[in-house]
Amino acid sequence: MRIFGLLVLICLFGFGVVWMRIEINRSGRTIGQLQNEVAIKEARNQYLELEISRLSSPENISRLAHEKLGLVQQEPHQVIILKDK
Repeated sequence: MRIFGLLVLICLFGFGVVWMRIEINRSGRTIGQLQNEVAIKEARNQYLELEISRLSSPENISRLAHEKLGLVQQEPHQVIILKDK
């Protein structure tokens, strides 16, 4: 009877070790996938930040204003400032 109890205990311990190993592998795969997603999102974020910088540059805004709206930059002597009373 003691041998049977010891055998059951060893089997339960072995099952626990195998189960823990499976969970560790599964967690490792999940962590790897999440790290890949983070790297992709960081690269996309960096690209979008560069795109924001490019699009918000004064040269680009002036170019778009001229192409899409037909606006042109005025010379300083052509500008009249009206003061509020």
